[in-house]
Amino acid sequence: MSSPRDLSRRQFLRASGGAAGLALLLEACTNAPATPKPGANGTPAQNGAGNPLPSYIPSAGGPKPDLHATEPRITDGFLNYPKEPPKSWTGGAPGSGGTVNVLMAAYYPAPTARDQNATWKAVEQALNSTVNMTIVPMVDYSTRISTVMASSDLPDVIHVVGTVVNLVSNQFVQAQSADLTPYLAGDAARDYPNLAAIPPYAYKGSGGVFDNHLYGIPIHRYLPAFWFFRNTDIWDNEIGADTVPRDADDFKRILQQLNRPQESRWAIGNFGQPVNERMYGLTSFLEMFGAPNLWGLDGSGKLVRDRETEQYKAALSYLKELIGLGLYPPDLQTGSDSRGAYLQGRFVVSNEAFGNGWNDMWRRGLQLNPPKHFNIIKPFSASASSKPQHFLTGGTVAYNIIKKGSADRVKEILRIMNYLAAPFGTQEDMLLTYGLRDQDFSVDASGNPAPTQAGIANSQYVPWQYIAHRPYVWYQADLPGYAAAAFDVEQTLVIIGVADPTRGFHSATQSRKGVAADQTFHDSVADILFNRRPFNDLDQLVSDWRTNAGDQIRKEYLDEINAAGK
Repeated sequence: MSSPRDLSRRQFLRASGGAAGLALLLEACTNAPATPKPGANGTPAQNGAGNPLPSYIPSAGGPKPDLHATEPRITDGFLNYPKEPPKSWTGGAPGSGGTVNVLMAAYYPAPTARDQNATWKAVEQALNSTVNMTIVPMVDYSTRISTVMASSDLPDVIHVVGTVVNLVSNQFVQAQSADLTPYLAGDAARDYPNLAAIPPYAYKGSGGVFDNHLYGIPIHRYLPAFWFFRNTDIWDNEIGADTVPRDADDFKRILQQLNRPQESRWAIGNFGQPVNERMYGLTSFLEMFGAPNLWGLDGSGKLVRDRETEQYKAALSYLKELIGLGLYPPDLQTGSDSRGAYLQGRFVVSNEAFGNGWNDMWRRGLQLNPPKHFNIIKPFSASASSKPQHFLTGGTVAYNIIKKGSADRVKEILRIMNYLAAPFGTQEDMLLTYGLRDQDFSVDASGNPAPTQAGIANSQYVPWQYIAHRPYVWYQADLPGYAAAAFDVEQTLVIIGVADPTRGFHSATQSRKGVAADQTFHDSVADILFNRRPFNDLDQLVSDWRTNAGDQIRKEYLDEINAAGK
């Protein structure tokens, strides 16, 4: 079978014209760029001399999970919080009585201020440290972290969320951040067992490894990301609960069956604001058609961006066809709250986030009258002869670096982080997550904490869990059935998962030029989808992206990948 790059221009012109030519692209799309073989726990291989990652030590000291898989990339689940949480911390207080200053992005509304917050002070007492947090709105965080890194007065801990990962350079960490390799690499991590319990793929995927040295402590999350969800009340009744589309044509047929614009109900949603790689659900169409997970490695070891492949063209052509068929709501170019419209019942299928996104849909759906329910459509491929795939994340949302200092100071902050990463279901975890019993929360008959609104502001809004945190778990006692469902779906998605080989590596050009170049590209792709530009302009758009940023980004990523593999 010919490779995607063997398609003639005449064939592509036919394919881009609509469904009649789509089969040509489908046939070509069976040869996706190869994905590198993962290392331990699904980590893209990085086996250079002197592995800087901690030896993995499964979490100990907490309750036994109700839901557990032998596959180490699957998240443990708990149906209830233990009625009698065990105490896991057996040593003395981790801090030495001093102060720890933290620069943190704002994930939540502002917490109760430290000086008026008895819960904050209780955590400080357990740590034997005063913890001052400068919490910056996410929209301003890039500017703030750049200013801080350029100064000579760094906080003790700097939070590096995904949106600013490429701002943190190798030069900065080597000059001003503590190299954690001597303290955590290999069996050295046994001194910090809660940090060693964080899966290795999160250490690698967070981006906190520079020049084969560990600088960042990751905040762990599950690996799956975006896929198609269905309103089960409609899909299961009209299509069938066990119905899985056979291929792209069958999916289109199902969507046409679900589409009822005369009743103000459309088949599929996802608005286009903001304009990015997720607009109109594009991510999952790329998954369907076998495109790389942002980047892929071809047979020669060259990095290939998704937009450079025929799979991307096929996915975009298919999405354009669905829009042209009127299967999306008419305001999809201007709407900005896809999930809100989805929950209102304006469409039946939506590209949504697994995990916290599903949790939100589940919770808000049950609050409606009548209640609405949501679940994934089981994975399928655009071609019945191709295996489904799912784009995996790096298993993390952020990492934290420590200011360079004496060995004693670095060890002290690591001990504090080790305490903050206390296992789920322990007394320490209860304090850090829920605060003070009978002040911030009550406990139901099964032992599950029920926080008050004031308690949430006192405890959960204080971002202890973003300084350091235990491995993520499925636990949602107030949503019966959610933990078990998430545990099951996670296994379905991880087993067909495809990694991004650049995850955990760095590109300075991506930070300086790549974001703007990507935005220009996506704006133009939106023009193609709505006939403001011809489909054939896509090749030139890709060429412009390569010239403006893409080729240099590719080189920087590949240089790091090759260096790590030596």
